[in-house]
Amino acid sequence: MSYRNVRVNISENQKNNIKRALEHGEPVSIRLSYNDLCGDDVLALTNSQVNRMTKAYENGKGITIKISKRQVEHNKTNEGGFLGMLAGLAAKAANRLANISDWSVEWGWVCTCSEGY
Repeated sequence: MSYRNVRVNISENQKNNIKRALEHGEPVSIRLSYNDLCGDDVLALTNSQVNRMTKAYENGKGITIKISKRQVEHNKTNEGGFLGMLAGLAAKAANRLANISDWSVEWGWVCTCSEGY
């Protein structure tokens, strides 16, 4: 499976839900509002999920992302992903975060999040 790193805002509660899913080997769904579609957290998503996210952004809407067990596990080891930090890999993840390109530029739209989101 091929994944793309995207930058989104994920709440602490959602991070805890994803961490719990990782610990129990379960899938998880997270809801991202329009303002959460760009941010500082890195999440590895499928091309289909990225396409749906792009469409939601263009329509000014949020999206619910269903993350499979395999995808949750991939995000744990994903370079730059926040799950790596949750799993005790903070140093490695922090070093790699600077190397991840901003997907909004790649997909041709400008992230317009306000500060505080």
